[in-house]
Amino acid sequence: MKIAILISALVSVALAKVDYTGHQVYRAFPNKLQHEIIKGFGDSVNMDVWSDYRGEGDFIDFRVSPDWKPKIDVLLARNRISHEVFVEDLEVSFANQVDLNAPRLGPADPQFYEKYHSFSEISNWIDEFVSMNSALVGVTNIGKSYEGRDIRSVKVSTGAGRLAFVINCGLHAREWVTPATCMYTIKLLLTSRYGIDDAVTNVMNQVDIYFIPVSNPDGYEYTWTTDRMWRKTRSAANSDCLTKCYGVDPNRNWDNHWNSPGGSSTTCCSDTFRGPAPFSEVEVYSQKQFVMGIPNVRAYIDVHAYSQYWMYPYGWSETPTKDATKLEQVGQDSIDAIRAVHGKIYETGSIANVIYVATGSSADYFYEEGITCSFAAELRDQGRYGFALPEAQILPTGEEAFAGLMVMARAVADGTC
Repeated sequence: MKIAILISALVSVALAKVDYTGHQVYRAFPNKLQHEIIKGFGDSVNMDVWSDYRGEGDFIDFRVSPDWKPKIDVLLARNRISHEVFVEDLEVSFANQVDLNAPRLGPADPQFYEKYHSFSEISNWIDEFVSMNSALVGVTNIGKSYEGRDIRSVKVSTGAGRLAFVINCGLHAREWVTPATCMYTIKLLLTSRYGIDDAVTNVMNQVDIYFIPVSNPDGYEYTWTTDRMWRKTRSAANSDCLTKCYGVDPNRNWDNHWNSPGGSSTTCCSDTFRGPAPFSEVEVYSQKQFVMGIPNVRAYIDVHAYSQYWMYPYGWSETPTKDATKLEQVGQDSIDAIRAVHGKIYETGSIANVIYVATGSSADYFYEEGITCSFAAELRDQGRYGFALPEAQILPTGEEAFAGLMVMARAVADGTC
C-alpha cells in the first residue's frame, strides 16, 4: 500500500504543468576559460544548455531560471563575460509559438502543415494520409514506446526492389519542428512533386523513403502535457533515479562508443544522460532493429533542431571517417540546395567538429553498420527562437529541409551513397 501511495504521489507531481514564466534564454560569448566558469556553475544547477560552446569565438545558449538568475548575472559580470538575452520570457514565447485554441485541422486542409500537432493528432494524420494515398504510402508499426505508444514508420514507395533512405524525426522531444518537417516532406512528395517535378519523380522511381515522424513518442507527448522543455525518453531506466529523474537521451544510447568519455553524461538528471546500457531505451532499440531490417538502406538522417547544421560522422571523435570526402560533398550539396530556397545558411562537416563531441549517436551507429551516408541535421533557427520556433516558420523550414533531403535521395539513386 505504501508503495502504491508513493507511486501515486510521484505521478501527481509529474503531471503538474511546468511553468516557465520568468525563465529567460541567454547567449553568452565566453573565451575558453570563461566557458569553464559557466560550465562549472551550470553543472551545479543542472543548467539547460540549448546550444553549446564550440571553441574560441563561439557562443553558448542556456536557459536561466528565476531562482538562480541573480547568481548567473553576478558571475557573468564579475568575469566580464559578454552576453545578451535572446528570450525575455520563455512561457510567453511558448504561448506565442502555437495557438492551442485554434481549430484542429485534418491532412486534407493545406493549413494543417502550418501548425504543430500533438502525438495523437500526428497518429491520426498517419492513418488518414495513408488511406488517402494508399497506392504509394504504407505504414509499419516498428515497436512500442516505454509507456506503450506506437512508434510508426511511413514508407513512400513507387515499386518493389528499390534502394532505401530513412529519415528520422522527433528523437529529442522538445524539437517540435522536426515531426512537422517529416510530415510536410511526405506531403510535398505525394501531392506537390511526384509526377510534376521530373527530378523528384526520377528519385522516387528509384528510392524508397522511410519516415519515422515521432521516434520518441512518450517524450513528445510529455512536452504537450507537462513540460515543454523535455528532451529525453520517459523511462525509469535507472532505479536510483526513479524518485527524481526520468528518461535517457535517446541520441546518446546507441551502441557506438557509448562508454567513451566526454560525449554524454553518466548523471541521470542530465539531459545528455546516456542510460544504464546501450539500447536500454526501447525506442532506440526498436529503431535500430527496424532500420537494419530494411533491405538496401543507403542513407539515413536523424533530424533535429536547432542551429542550422547538416552533419555527418563522426560524433565521438574529430578523426575523419574513411568516407569523409564523399560525405563532405553530399553535405555541401545539401546545404547549397537549402540556401537556394530561402537563403538560409547551414553549416556542414563532421558532428564532432561542427557542434561538439557526442558519443552513442544514431549517425555514428548506422555509419559503422554500413550505411555510409548517415547524417544528423539541425534545422532552424540559429537561436533567436530556438526550441520555441513560431508556427510561421514551419513551412519555410520544411521547404528548405526538403531540398536538402532530396539531395541525399539523389545521392542514393545515383550510387554516390
